[in-house]
Amino acid sequence: MNTIGKASATAAAAVALLAGTWSDGIARATDPNYFYNSDNTMQVSYGEGGGAIFATITDLRNPPGAIEVCQYHAVGVQGTPALPYIRQTTLTGPNPSPPITIIFQQLGGHYAVDVSCQGTGNSAAFSPVIY
Repeated sequence: MNTIGKASATAAAAVALLAGTWSDGIARATDPNYFYNSDNTMQVSYGEGGGAIFATITDLRNPPGAIEVCQYHAVGVQGTPALPYIRQTTLTGPNPSPPITIIFQQLGGHYAVDVSCQGTGNSAAFSPVIY
């Protein structure tokens, strides 16, 4: 194997290691695919597309036409590096938020996720969510 081939193989191995348990580095659906709060008025759902994982927040307590800001917070648990991931999104009424793209997280990692919305004070949490 020439020097370029060895360097490429080494780089590929490093990327696979950083990608977590998925050896091909492709984003997978999470486990669970969604979760609710205790009274089922807030849902966090996950999807995938374009090689990325994304989350969508729905707050059924938010009145039609009302705009509120919600925060998505995830931190590694159970051996996953405890680096926080925080994003904000805006909800209009009881409709799903625009997708929140989840980047720079360890695929196969375990995360404690909590979501809170400032307008209604509604929140939901689940641990572990596996990306």
